[in-house]
Amino acid sequence: MDWNKPITIDNKLLVCYMIGSMESTADNDGGTGWRQYLKPLLTSRGIFPFDPTAEEIKKVGLPTEEFLAKLSDLVEDADYNEFLVQMRKIWKGNTYTKVENGQYEMVHCMGDINYCEYSNFLIWHHKEGDKPGGTIAELIIAWSRGIPVYLVTEMPITKMNKSLLYFLLDSGHGQGRVFKSFKGLLQFLDKKYKLQVKG
Repeated sequence: MDWNKPITIDNKLLVCYMIGSMESTADNDGGTGWRQYLKPLLTSRGIFPFDPTAEEIKKVGLPTEEFLAKLSDLVEDADYNEFLVQMRKIWKGNTYTKVENGQYEMVHCMGDINYCEYSNFLIWHHKEGDKPGGTIAELIIAWSRGIPVYLVTEMPITKMNKSLLYFLLDSGHGQGRVFKSFKGLLQFLDKKYKLQVKG
């Protein structure tokens, strides 16, 4: 690991995808707060985190809140064909042509399905009051691919839907875990993946 270079998708020990509510969060922040907090703690360990709150701008050309408003307008107008076009960009990615100095370059942004499949594990943060949507699909994708999902929540686990709890705990062939804090999660990651913290 070359700590003199920034952690990128090409220069990393591990890759993770940070899943959790974006459309309807208890904090009304589009899901950005906890991801911004956790990202530097992950990169200091050599983990490259896929952050959908940042990646969506590349895929759809709009910040999360603006894109969600656009989707709401499409649904309200019953323009389901365009709604599907826009949602496919989220889930399947988007390929476009970039023009720079008269040179054309094809650029592909991965979709949420790719983020799941490419990750060594998923980190799911759930705050009581969050309403997960796509998170449920991402959990099932990870479970079906044998990728562990680590949930961080202060909510009593007894309040969790039993099927979701099954897919969580059985993810990664029984490696899924629940943590009450990011500190507990990071200690677990350090031990399980034998990580060293930069600095």
